[in-house]
Amino acid sequence: MKNGFAFHSVIAGLAALSISGGASAQDEPAKDGAYIRLGVGATFLGEREREFAYPGVVFALTPPNEDVTDYGTGKTFAAALGFDYADGIRTELEYRYASSPEDTLTQVGGLFDGIVSEVDGEMKAHLLMTNFFFDFANSSPLTPFVGGGVGGAFVTNQFDERDAALALQGRAGVSLEMGTGFSADFEYIYLRTNDLEFSDRIDFVVADDRYQASSVMVSLRRRF
Repeated sequence: MKNGFAFHSVIAGLAALSISGGASAQDEPAKDGAYIRLGVGATFLGEREREFAYPGVVFALTPPNEDVTDYGTGKTFAAALGFDYADGIRTELEYRYASSPEDTLTQVGGLFDGIVSEVDGEMKAHLLMTNFFFDFANSSPLTPFVGGGVGGAFVTNQFDERDAALALQGRAGVSLEMGTGFSADFEYIYLRTNDLEFSDRIDFVVADDRYQASSVMVSLRRRF
C-alpha cells in the first residue's frame, strides 16, 4: 500500500512538473533574432527530356526525335543566413549546391527507339534563394513548419555548358529545439526552374527540359 502510494505520488509530481515546465515555456516571451543554418542531404532529380529536329538534313538511318535522361541519387549542401521574427515567421537568404549523377539515357523515336544505355555525366546546380517560413510553435520541443522560396538556379549539364533560370521551391519539415540557441531541421524540399536553354553540342536540340528535384535535408540552425 505504501509502495502504491509512493508510486502515485511520484507520477503526480512528474505530471505537475511537466505542466509547470510547459507553462513556463509558453510564458517565456519569444525574441527576434538572427540565425545561421548549415545543411546536408540527398537530392533526387527528375527526368530530363530533350527534343530534336533536323530541318534540311538527310540521314542514312532515322535519328531519334527525343531522348530521356534518368539520374541517380545526388547530394546537396546548403548555407543560409536568416532572421526569426519570433511570431511564427522566418526569412532567410540561402545558397545551395546540388549534384546528380547521370544513370541512363533512353532514345525515343527513330531506328533505335527504346534503346537504353548507361551514361557517365553529372548535372550540377548552384541555387541562390530567398526563403520564408511559417513555424507552428507549441509547448513541445518539436515545431512543424512550411515555407517556400524564389530565386535563381545556375545549372551545368554533362558537357559543362551553363544556363540560368528562375527557380521556385516549396518546403515542409519539423524543427527540434536542442537548447543554447541550437535547433535541428528535418525537411523535404521540392524545387523547379523554368525551361533551360543550353547551347548544346548537338545542334539539333530544339527544346530542353527544366530542372526539377526533390530533396531531403538535415540542417543545424544556430540562433544569436
